[in-house]
Amino acid sequence: MTPEKITGIVLSSQNIGETDRRIVLLTRERGKISAFARGAVKPRNPLVSATRPFTYGEFFLYVGRDSYTVTGADVKNHFDGITKDLEVYYYASYLSEIADYNTRENLDGSEVLLLLYQSLRALEKKTIGNELVRYIYEWRMMALNGEVPNVFGCARCGKASGDDVVLIHFNGNEHGMICDGCATGEERKHVLHRSTIYTLQYILATPLKELYSFRVTDEVLEEIRQITDDYLKKTRPHKFNSLEFIEMGTLF
Repeated sequence: MTPEKITGIVLSSQNIGETDRRIVLLTRERGKISAFARGAVKPRNPLVSATRPFTYGEFFLYVGRDSYTVTGADVKNHFDGITKDLEVYYYASYLSEIADYNTRENLDGSEVLLLLYQSLRALEKKTIGNELVRYIYEWRMMALNGEVPNVFGCARCGKASGDDVVLIHFNGNEHGMICDGCATGEERKHVLHRSTIYTLQYILATPLKELYSFRVTDEVLEEIRQITDDYLKKTRPHKFNSLEFIEMGTLF
């Protein structure tokens, strides 16, 4: 039987017994799958490096009735730079955990795979800050899942942003921005900078391959941090191990 070739990234890896390894792969063709790599713990086995977390490439699998078995791999990128920086490593692990949480087997994984790959590249290249990479990733992942807040119009009246509709406040309970005409007294006390609103719109509207090339002020990043963290705490009932390390901060 000829093995099937799939393209993917290793989200996580766990040793099974003394010689074997179980990996979780995010794949273009089959979504998220679990696979076994026989003998991948042995030092001279060619699958040792191919089954490490963050490895991207083409994997050759035997598809069994209940499981997948990795027989070989053509590695395109190990993302070695990620493993050499503890802070970057935890951010990369967090992105992988989110991809694991949001994907399923036998669903098209191409868009999430591209998002994760480009995000890992951005972390490794260090062109922009790790935290900004994280929030770009989170907003694009929400968009892929069809649960992104409305930042292009008013969540209350439905009018699109324009010359006569000025967005000023983010309301997580209403899943989006509130315009000047709809904002209440309390909401008027927490007006966002226009640069913050523009940045969120830019994150959602810009082609992914062009996205990780801009910077923001500390003030804008702080507003994006507050909006995103508060919103995800309300809408995402899951704890991520890597995020706890990131939020501790003192490790870095």
